Amino acid sequence: MSNLLGSGEYALWNAKPVLMPFIFSSFATVPFGLLFMGFAIFWMCMASQGGGYFWLFGMPFLLIGFAVSFGGAITQLVAYRNTIYIITDKRIIIQSGAIGLDTKFIELDKIQEVYVNIGFIDKIFGTGSLYVVTSGNAFFNSRGRSSYMRPSLAALREPYEVHRVLQEAIDRLKKDEQ
Repeated sequence: MSNLLGSGEYALWNAKPVLMPFIFSSFATVPFGLLFMGFAIFWMCMASQGGGYFWLFGMPFLLIGFAVSFGGAITQLVAYRNTIYIITDKRIIIQSGAIGLDTKFIELDKIQEVYVNIGFIDKIFGTGSLYVVTSGNAFFNSRGRSSYMRPSLAALREPYEVHRVLQEAIDRLKKDEQ
């Protein structure tokens, strides 16, 4: 963690996301993937009754169905061990990644708004997410989320407490600039 902090910068809060809601958020595609796999299995069974190896042509579709069903959850599980969130006196640092590391730095003075979102999965696990809006990502879709990637701190144990820490850091920075 200390390698992510600049000189004279100190961490106000840091944590990892809660594992289960972090992973379960990617299960939305499971029904479609299972349906796809079911069709592929049905097709392979019907093709195998004719003899020969024609049923092998269904194998890529079976693998695609598996990837659609469980690929997101597997990726999230691998990314979890690399994921850490840090709020400092100057910025937010979000580090994550399944294979490589993706590190986002959001300067506190660039933040326009911060939203706390508690979705269905979050209600089950008692967690929530913070969505940070900067000047470059203020375009929202019908669900209130940016239609392109927006920095977020997902699956937080106490999202309102984290919001309070972040808001105090932003207010302190604004006061120091005046």
